[in-house]
Amino acid sequence: MAKILSSFWLVFRPIFVIFSLYLVGDAFYRWDGFSYYATFSEFLPSVALITILWNIVALFAAVLVCLSGSLLEWISDRTECKIRTEHLLMFICIFVCVGGGAWIGKRTIWEYAQTTVQMKLIVFMGVVSAAIFLTWLSRNKMSALQERITPLVWLFGIWVLISVPLVAWQTWGRQADTANAASREISAPSGADSSRPNIILVIFDTLTARDMSLYGYERPTTPFITEWAKTGSVFTRAQSASNFTSPSTASLITGKRVWTHQTYHIDGSRPVKADIESLPAVLKNNGYFNMAFIVNDHASVGKLGVSGSFDIADPAVDFFTSRNGLHETVWAFLSGLFDDKIRMYDWIIKRTAIMGRVIDEISFDSGKTSVPPEKAFNSLLEVIDSKPSAPFFAWIQLYPPHDPYLPPEPFIGMFDSSSEWRTYKSQLRAPVRKFGPEQQASINILRARYDEFIRYCDKQFEDFIAELTKRGKLKNTLIIFSSDHGESFEHNFVRHAGYPLYEQLTHIPFIVKEPGQAEGRIISDLVEQVDIAPTILDLADIPAPAWMEGRSLVPLMRGKKIPPRPVFSMNFQRNRSLGHQIIKGSIAVWEGDDKLIHYLEKDESLLFNLKQDPDELNNLFDKDPQTGQRLLGVIYDNLEKANEKISRSAYK
Repeated sequence: MAKILSSFWLVFRPIFVIFSLYLVGDAFYRWDGFSYYATFSEFLPSVALITILWNIVALFAAVLVCLSGSLLEWISDRTECKIRTEHLLMFICIFVCVGGGAWIGKRTIWEYAQTTVQMKLIVFMGVVSAAIFLTWLSRNKMSALQERITPLVWLFGIWVLISVPLVAWQTWGRQADTANAASREISAPSGADSSRPNIILVIFDTLTARDMSLYGYERPTTPFITEWAKTGSVFTRAQSASNFTSPSTASLITGKRVWTHQTYHIDGSRPVKADIESLPAVLKNNGYFNMAFIVNDHASVGKLGVSGSFDIADPAVDFFTSRNGLHETVWAFLSGLFDDKIRMYDWIIKRTAIMGRVIDEISFDSGKTSVPPEKAFNSLLEVIDSKPSAPFFAWIQLYPPHDPYLPPEPFIGMFDSSSEWRTYKSQLRAPVRKFGPEQQASINILRARYDEFIRYCDKQFEDFIAELTKRGKLKNTLIIFSSDHGESFEHNFVRHAGYPLYEQLTHIPFIVKEPGQAEGRIISDLVEQVDIAPTILDLADIPAPAWMEGRSLVPLMRGKKIPPRPVFSMNFQRNRSLGHQIIKGSIAVWEGDDKLIHYLEKDESLLFNLKQDPDELNNLFDKDPQTGQRLLGVIYDNLEKANEKISRSAYK
């Protein structure tokens, strides 16, 4: 037993230190982003939690190395190779360091270059050879290394001991406080008005209007929605408030632009005053029974700070019917314990972290989505079958067609029969954001998978409408169909978020189907995502509050005109929130057929005439300086007003 413990202690110390040093470096990296939207006191429990989880991994790694070393010694004793556990340990440490250096070099020098299997094999064999050679050179220095790292072992060990009670207090000790705070978020609703319509808001995540046949796309991606929309109000020029979920959904649900609600980041702060200034809060105060079926965790009622406005809010994890291996299983476990208690509870399994990549690699592969829309749709149907007498508001935010684009048969392969990009793991290895021109052909196939996923979503929505019709739930029900943002496969940029604000990322579907509506209307006026909330309130005969920056579009739906005004979209991921002025990011403004995208840091502008150049290929900023400077002035005038409001709020 003493020999086993001694061998384990020999192995555990360097592994523990390596994992801890990686944690320190990763913590500094994460803090740089985390500090944009939170305080150090909120970050500390995240570091404590990741410390505990990371060192559980270190413990298992040490046991595995110890057992492997014992087996290696047993073999070497019988073959006289004189290989010991410390040699294996030294090899592993050097292999990790050299391999990490090679990976960093590849990311730095050839970030977007494609790597073949042969190239990967050559690099792997080179790293192994270098690790073997360096291990042989340092074969007698393990004892000296152990002595040098012992003080670090005790230092990091003390932090582990501190982390345990800190996580316990943050997770369980503050539950009562959180529950009490939630109960105070919203005042009691006034009496219900049964004449008001039920409202169903359906949001398909990452659905761009540019890839919907309803909006003129060449592939038949939305045959049912195209037919269904013939008796609805179809807005052909609706623009998202941002190009990723957190800020755009915050704008959707508050009716405020991004620079007003100040939700800039994927794990960011809650929208300003969201507990009392949001669409569900207004509906709740007017007697609505509110339900949320949110599949994307970044749009959850907890993350947006509106949980007090909902009578029913199913957690995102409930809608995963099958799991793509360990990643979603671990995420489900961690979210069940720590969501809304510790920020960045999923730090260890983020796909930007090493452990997240390892978990994905050892997970089994899958060829279909783990989050089918029917689960959320069926959850709503079950509730409204026995709903209370009050009119209801149901917000459904689905995950498809968000990546990975994995529709089941017969949809997969419908628009491209090739074998490329057909599985979960293959799509995880696809480019993220930037890609080179030589990769465009492959990206086009990935876009086909996305289009096939949209076709699958169209069928899921068709089945949902059929069920509502069959159950007689459409007689007094208003349905709003839209998206949070789009998805890009052009301009050397794939997926979403980041700095670009091209039409594929901002142009979203927006369809309103009123109860009993028999005649459709096509509306080509420029509108924006912040207009959706006040439009819903107007259709429910509820006055829109003054803090909503959007305006009702009901006059357009009645054939009337409303004064044109600039429409905005923005991304401030590189900007700090919490009262800091906006100095970084990108902003787009539309006026008529003209669109200007401006990058704040680079002071660079792109001007397009969308009527003449719908694909945004020709920058007219230097050719039409009058229009460019006018729109640039619109951006900076409004940005200055937004920054003034931010400064005033910071001192209150």
